[in-house]
Amino acid sequence: MKARAGVLLMAVLAGALPAHAGAQEPRSAAAITDFRVNDPAQMDARAKLLARAEGELARGEVSAANDTFERAAMMLHAPDTEMGLVRTYMQAGQYRKALAFCAHVAGAHLESGPAGGLYAWLLRAGGQNEFADRVLRETLARLPQDPVALEVRRAFASPTPVATGAMLQTPQRMAPQPLLMGDQPPITEAARVVSGGVLIANGTLALVPSAALRPDATQAIWVRDGLGRTTRAHVDSATQPLASYAVTVLRLNPPLPSEGLPALAPRDPFAGSAGFAFEYAAQQDATPAWPWLSQGFFGTLQSGDAPRKLGIGIGVAGTTHGGPVLDAAGRLAGMVLPGRDEPMMLAASRWAEALPESSQVAKAPVAPQAGAITRPGGAIPSDEAYEGGLRSALQLIVVPLK
Repeated sequence: MKARAGVLLMAVLAGALPAHAGAQEPRSAAAITDFRVNDPAQMDARAKLLARAEGELARGEVSAANDTFERAAMMLHAPDTEMGLVRTYMQAGQYRKALAFCAHVAGAHLESGPAGGLYAWLLRAGGQNEFADRVLRETLARLPQDPVALEVRRAFASPTPVATGAMLQTPQRMAPQPLLMGDQPPITEAARVVSGGVLIANGTLALVPSAALRPDATQAIWVRDGLGRTTRAHVDSATQPLASYAVTVLRLNPPLPSEGLPALAPRDPFAGSAGFAFEYAAQQDATPAWPWLSQGFFGTLQSGDAPRKLGIGIGVAGTTHGGPVLDAAGRLAGMVLPGRDEPMMLAASRWAEALPESSQVAKAPVAPQAGAITRPGGAIPSDEAYEGGLRSALQLIVVPLK
């Protein structure tokens, strides 16, 4: 208490706080301890850097945005700058780094509701639902009227939340930026996300549930990965080798980047082994989103040529389906398909047989992290699996015929 009183007294004497500040709502740590906030020229320069960084991030210039946010961070220790860095890491597909740094942002800036909301969102996206709820409860206990935290709480009422309103605003944006690949016209307002999908064949093909796509009733088709990268797709009607599995193959033009895609599993996962499934939330528009991870254990094989049945241990919460399934080692083991009573899984071995060009080998986007944690048998933690899901899980976007 004496230490905090001393900090408040110093701030009052310096003119950074009014004398009654101890009774006010929580203020930013920077406003209390960093007197640079009283330098208009310094704050104006910082604001311009932040605007520049956000523009770079929106254009997909991730490295430049990272450098610009870092420059702004050196001018003031503030949550808006640090949340920008978190989103830069996510735009680069570095979920583990983003999650770890966001834990710092939320912990060091307890006065920031958006920082707590963003941390809770990232935790839940990676399957840590209970911890996410705890972070959000603690944030709202401190800041019961914070509009961003309240919106996150409303969204969390759904098994697969959708970011809307303030959750899509910077600096706390809880979704990737939309990035068109190549020279393409923008996606129209009439477009909407109708299902998930899986990126295969080193970024040249996508698999989507046939039930979600009627080519004869569709003006245009796109797919988008969890990094916001979007490209046009079309159905090759002459060759659909997976039609018997109710799966449609899309060819992408231009292809999506292949760096960081998980390799195909060399064999089907056995019953009782751990796995990860990815789905997107159902939505009424074509807003970019991060996928939701579910983890659990595979069920038993079905007889005959039917797809493998997803065990109840992997409780896929979404209703769009089509997302990838990874085995315990983070390799692409299959895709989620709609079932009569519960979701099914088409094993990757089935499409590997029907599509010789679908084979892919993992290409790491960065050097392996020092001290990376693995579990016995080569299993990986869920945050590492999520990075593979960000690149392989697709949103299927269409413009229906009027």
